[in-house]
Amino acid sequence: MNNFDLEQELTTAFDDDNSKDDATPKLALYVTPICPYCIYVQNAISKLGLDVEIRNIYSQEHFEDLVAARNRATVPVLLISHPNTAPEETWLPESMDIIAYLTQLKATAETN
Repeated sequence: MNNFDLEQELTTAFDDDNSKDDATPKLALYVTPICPYCIYVQNAISKLGLDVEIRNIYSQEHFEDLVAARNRATVPVLLISHPNTAPEETWLPESMDIIAYLTQLKATAETN
């Protein structure tokens, strides 16, 4: 995801036409407990104080969901769900990109 996409993603997530509940994207992080990059992202989530569902792909259901969506099972991957906008779901891989997105999301939320 490049900076333009990230900016557009944040603009969509916090569009003034949406209600507060609809404006905040639902976030789910796909991880394994032994992945150092996953742990790195989880530590950043804790520091930012964000509400992100953690989905361990050792669970068959989460593994199958990830592979069905991305044709691979590499983690970490952040699933960003927008109930009232298109696209409804965005999959963001790469730990540094995930942390950059979450940091901008937190900063945008604090300014609104």
